[in-house]
Amino acid sequence: MAALLSSYIGNLLSKVFARDAPLLHAAKGRAGIHPWLQVGEQVNADVLADGKAIARLEHTATLPGLKKRPSVVFDLPENLSRLELRGSHVDAQGKATSFRRRWSVLDMARISHPLYDTARPLDERIRAFAELSGLVEVGNARPPAGTNAEAEAALLEAEVRLGTTLPSPLRVLLAEADIRIDNSYFLQPHRLQTAEGLLLGLGGYGDGNGGLGALLPPSVLARYRRSVAVFAEIGDGLGALAWDPQGVVAGEPPNSAGDQGNPGAQPATPNEGVWYWLHQEHIAEPALLLDDDYQPQTAEAALTHVFKRLALSQAASPESEEQLLVDTAHPRNLLQLHFDEPRKPQLRFRSYDYHYSLY
Repeated sequence: MAALLSSYIGNLLSKVFARDAPLLHAAKGRAGIHPWLQVGEQVNADVLADGKAIARLEHTATLPGLKKRPSVVFDLPENLSRLELRGSHVDAQGKATSFRRRWSVLDMARISHPLYDTARPLDERIRAFAELSGLVEVGNARPPAGTNAEAEAALLEAEVRLGTTLPSPLRVLLAEADIRIDNSYFLQPHRLQTAEGLLLGLGGYGDGNGGLGALLPPSVLARYRRSVAVFAEIGDGLGALAWDPQGVVAGEPPNSAGDQGNPGAQPATPNEGVWYWLHQEHIAEPALLLDDDYQPQTAEAALTHVFKRLALSQAASPESEEQLLVDTAHPRNLLQLHFDEPRKPQLRFRSYDYHYSLY
């Protein structure tokens, strides 16, 4: 099994980073540097792409850990081969050192670019991504067993049963495709249910385990009761992507990793709700999918996030510290900066990280 997995990952990486493979883009990518420093640490540095200065980073940490908002944002030039940071670092004790660090750049856009091609319908983008990457299984939508019901009829029945109108991108996706990533999957229209129902059934919380009421604050239980679970994550415990039609309360915690001092969620377009991830390991803290302004992400962004968090994360590991992964098809790459040693900055691509892709 280990040999098969190693062979599969090797084939995938060769597909991702083959220099002679065509590189197509939905749009020019951008990157943001997110320092992960201790309080009082400072970094001032030029950002260079293939020897040309393209941005200036100036940051003093007032809170520890990674922040959702980047300290500097810049374009990622096409055919980028090297990225460099050149500047100074002051540690928490006030000791200053200079540094210069280069990374060879490996671009994931060769397999990811269909996901970001907004000129195409979402289901077509996902099918193209599945074909390029081999990370996703996409079949045709299936009617309930023993019936010939069309997808539209099943969606209408689900909306009546759940008491809400489903977001249009979700309706289109479920009407056209049956999608799986390893053991995880999008629920078919006739199997759509509330997040509470998924936890009570597939999660086993209805089997004499004390019930959800004993585990959850009233506000979270109310959210799970009105939310629609659309994707079941099967792995180390049960997780799910769900949609709450009621949206967010101003200032409520996003529940994403790190990002101390954030302003909390901010209401956006009425009647579009909010998407979030739940998981048994932190069942009382659903992680909201919010944009850079802490407003709910669009339905297309949330549905695309499934493939970032669970599929592309499998290919987002460089082979050495001298390599930096980027994705020039991605609207904004999350590059985490920290210092293992005073003169040795580390830059890591976290856009497809299981936890920090929530940023």
